Amino acid sequence: MLSHTAITIDSIDCVLAYDIHEQKYLFIGQGIDTILGITARELHQDNDLWDKLIDKESFACIRSLINNLAENSSIELNYHITTPQQITKNITDKKSIVIDEATGHKILLSNIRETPVKSSCITAPPTDAGLSHQFLNSLIDSQTSFLIRIDISGNYTFINRQYLKTFGYKARDLLGKHFSISTIPQEAYLCENAFIECLNNPGKVVSLLHKKPDVHGTLHDIEWELISIVNLSGEVCEIQGIGHDVTEKIKIEAEIKDTAQKLDTFIESITDSFFIIDNEWKFVRVNAAFEKIWGKPRAELLGNVIWDVFPQLIGSPFETAYHDARDKQESVKFMVFLASLNKWFRTAVYPSAEGITVFAKNVTYEMRAQEEALWTKNNLEALINNTNDKIWSVDRDSRYVYMNNAYIAQIKAMTGIAPEKGEFSYAKMGYTQEIIDEWASYYERALKGENYTIVVESVDEKAKNPAFYEVNFNPIYASNGEIKGVGCFAHNITARLKTEQELLSQNKRMRNIASLSSHELRRPVASMLGLINIMDRENPNNPENKQIIDYLQIVSTEIDDVIRLIVDHTFTGK
Repeated sequence: MLSHTAITIDSIDCVLAYDIHEQKYLFIGQGIDTILGITARELHQDNDLWDKLIDKESFACIRSLINNLAENSSIELNYHITTPQQITKNITDKKSIVIDEATGHKILLSNIRETPVKSSCITAPPTDAGLSHQFLNSLIDSQTSFLIRIDISGNYTFINRQYLKTFGYKARDLLGKHFSISTIPQEAYLCENAFIECLNNPGKVVSLLHKKPDVHGTLHDIEWELISIVNLSGEVCEIQGIGHDVTEKIKIEAEIKDTAQKLDTFIESITDSFFIIDNEWKFVRVNAAFEKIWGKPRAELLGNVIWDVFPQLIGSPFETAYHDARDKQESVKFMVFLASLNKWFRTAVYPSAEGITVFAKNVTYEMRAQEEALWTKNNLEALINNTNDKIWSVDRDSRYVYMNNAYIAQIKAMTGIAPEKGEFSYAKMGYTQEIIDEWASYYERALKGENYTIVVESVDEKAKNPAFYEVNFNPIYASNGEIKGVGCFAHNITARLKTEQELLSQNKRMRNIASLSSHELRRPVASMLGLINIMDRENPNNPENKQIIDYLQIVSTEIDDVIRLIVDHTFTGK
């Protein structure tokens, strides 16, 4: 159904509706044969039949005016036709552009009627002055277009108000002067070429895009449609141009192009695989990263169905996600391992009316790093929990961050309560405030950057006997160098202290032995040596020898007593 347009139809009027998009007549009213001398059937069969009735000079002007007719505006034209019956008529033609509400097509409505003329004008074609008058009247409804006319010498013969207003000229500045006066030297050849083409091709619409300066030197991008006008002899007498200022349009197009180029550069530079698939599952766009990861050039991808190119994706999480995104019109994000490539991908799928856009990031390295980190963590914990040494750490608030099994067992054996991560150390263990403050001071020293060791007395968790521990306090640093906690390592040194004590005791006994040897034993030995030296070895029967032997007996007894004393000191410590 056509949009409603108020049109008054007299008994001699005929209304025609022409679908510009479909290039066909939708409606031809009664009276067509009376006014134009042709039937509706003939016009349906030949859309150009009406145009052939109009003389060439008038038709060129009419066509140009229709092409620049705005939507929901109208123009009234007066021209002569010659019917197939060779009757010349004066026609008043009111044309309007409306939009078909059902199809959105532009519809050209023509309300034509025959108007009486004086007998002297029936066979006479319209004069140039009459045509110029028609131009000026028609432009009242089209104030955004530029309309100019140039004679065959290239001089301006007509300029409309919109042209003068936009470029700041007065009519007297241009009329009668060559068109080159309003062009820039760099593009003068473009205007000259278009001018010559119009002269050599009467009736042909010649397009021209060039920069035209206003009186202030500001350049405007102007798009022209130029057509030559011929006289009754078929000779070109003038060139008519209808133009539009497309400066903003070109600027916007340039910005769009620039944005598109930046987007293309971004898409090609990112390391994520990027591709677009239409609703028929065909590749529309891929980037270099996608080509590299999948090992296929885009020439093998674009225009082809993804399931044909990559059959290994059928039945995979990729296929499910792509269908969900398209069918539900919701974005989908997921992580998946693709066995055929031995790679992990973090994928995001974004739907649109035209298809889906996919970003797939290769996170194989990250996933393997996480697996290695988890393996290292598990092995480190196994190693830490496979020792009897007590290992734990606290944060800046003295709350437990980590504890190995040995530490938990030790605290539970001492207090009956197993400590838990996040709890304030010693708070619920029944310790006195003095002990809590003491350990808080230890942590504080480490939090200030001190690395040190202390020895504390505790209880052996198995034998329940007193035990001694050597505790190392180490500051824990964050990546920015800030101390974020304290790491503690406690090693049971009870056996070592016992050994050290025994060594000290042994050393003491050895010193006593040395003292006895140097004092108690040396004296009788010296006496023995003296007596031996005074014995008469030449006369063993010398009576004095008997006395010396008696003294030797006494000295031997003293030496034996000293040896017993040394033995007692060595093995009993007395």
